Amino acid sequence: MSLLPAKPLKTFAKTAEEEFCLLETDERPDWQAEFGNDHPLKVEIGFGAGEFLIEMAVRQPESNFIGMDFYFPQKGIQKLLDRIKNLNLKNVRVVYGDVRKKMPLLFKDAGLDAIYINFPDPWPQKRHKKRRLINPEFVKLAAQKLVPAGCVSLATDSAPYAGEMLEYLNAEPLLQNRDRESGFLQDRGDLPKSKYEKGFIYSGDPIHYLAYFRVAVGDDERQPDKKTTLAKGEGNELNEAESGPESNDEILIRKFKNAEAKAKDACDLKMVADDLADAGDKEWARQVYQKAEDRAEDCLDFNWLACSLCENLGDREWAREVYKKAEAKTEDSLDFNWLAYSLCENLRDKEWAEKLYQQAEAGADSIRELCDLADSVQDQLHDEEWAREIYRKAESAAQDCSDFFELADHLSGNLGDRDWAEKVYKKAEAEAKDCSDLQSLAESLCLKLGDRDWAGRVYRQAASKARDSGDFCALADSIGKNFGDKKWAGKLYQCGEGKAEQSFEFRDLADSLCEKSGDMAWAKKLYQEAETRARSFYDFRWLAESLCRELGNKAWAERVYRLAESEAKDPSDFNRLANSIRENLEKN
Repeated sequence: MSLLPAKPLKTFAKTAEEEFCLLETDERPDWQAEFGNDHPLKVEIGFGAGEFLIEMAVRQPESNFIGMDFYFPQKGIQKLLDRIKNLNLKNVRVVYGDVRKKMPLLFKDAGLDAIYINFPDPWPQKRHKKRRLINPEFVKLAAQKLVPAGCVSLATDSAPYAGEMLEYLNAEPLLQNRDRESGFLQDRGDLPKSKYEKGFIYSGDPIHYLAYFRVAVGDDERQPDKKTTLAKGEGNELNEAESGPESNDEILIRKFKNAEAKAKDACDLKMVADDLADAGDKEWARQVYQKAEDRAEDCLDFNWLACSLCENLGDREWAREVYKKAEAKTEDSLDFNWLAYSLCENLRDKEWAEKLYQQAEAGADSIRELCDLADSVQDQLHDEEWAREIYRKAESAAQDCSDFFELADHLSGNLGDRDWAEKVYKKAEAEAKDCSDLQSLAESLCLKLGDRDWAGRVYRQAASKARDSGDFCALADSIGKNFGDKKWAGKLYQCGEGKAEQSFEFRDLADSLCEKSGDMAWAKKLYQEAETRARSFYDFRWLAESLCRELGNKAWAERVYRLAESEAKDPSDFNRLANSIRENLEKN
């Protein structure tokens, strides 16, 4: 999910049957009249392909669901609307636009029973921090829109972003974390998994889950509900005192049996079978893999199952049959691409893979899909001419700076075609809209093309478009590192200081000065200003960590840690504070 402007809905011609679920409005609808009932309203922000949204609508016909997203992919919305129509779902509506602007307009305070935010774009680059959806202002907005006891559920694969979400959500007085000790849930309970989420699970990448509920205004103390409290005691059915001591093998067997019994879907079962195979019980693993095949729902389930059958059981014949089932379930270009790649890797069947790559090319409707496909074709089939043809399609489909920029990086890095990349970078420059677009371009010109003259011109354009402290700080960092002009960087840091308003802006500037320029005196002055403006637990804790890491000033840090302690609210706050103190004050 991105915070880029939504593409206009007027480019999409709706049929009469689809008109009812695709809303174009900046005014608050009468939701009861819109749905024809007064069922609870639940919103998913950043619904992507719509799998989670539709599954929730199917599972909970007694609730009404609104999907909100920033993008308007024409083929994607058509598939989503077709699925809604085919399933005859009357409890789904779709809205496109910037959710930060749309939510205040579309929903009254205390009007939503649930908000789901699945894998928001983490925007990992420092210069893109302001584009992240989850920030203190949005958290406050979301909390205001929830009814008392209404919930907000979040998931991300980015550990840094997860930590940031936790800090902002814990600091909101209207919200209470459902796991007050660690702050994060082990899983999402009965919420459905989208293909996007399963992709991370199958790849072994950790996912961070958070869940909060809104407390009633006027509560003296935020408390978890009874369901949450009781849930912590579940899973302890075995009384060790009564059963006696167990051997390591018995403990492991019990663990696997419990995991198999609790598996909710093919994804869970496949992971259990993988662990069994790793533990050496191939026969038990085979039985669980069979259950996973029986429960598999989509191409991704079958694809990853086939991989495991090859890697863990060495059963290529069974894998081939499962790959056939995967092909029958393919829905889009990404499915065909992943499946073709997997066939090459595990069965070495390039003839079959080539047919799938052709189907992937026919269905690709985004620059990223086309670039990833070209890379895969070149990597697996070693067909550079076909890859070039796909890249040419990508160039003809590119519309904005990010499209051209991503394509040029692929042409330079993967194809090694400097001349073509240079032409596409020029198109990216012509479409650049803000400081971060131009900074990204300048960095690529330095690092990928080695063209300092061009990079310098683009950096100057970026400086002219810098608007806030974050822009100037990120630009100064980049120019100092990639362009080697410390004097210019210093002037930009000064501009950043002049624009800074919040504690984190002064802290970020000070961190950069310590790490990039070594100006500790200036950094100390900025850290002092950051402390003066700090208001929340995370402001103080993050500042204390910077004071230890960058200045080595433990006495100052200890004083700031005490200020953080005075602002801590949940046990998870105190746990993180204790860990931070141990890591930064108590280590040698």
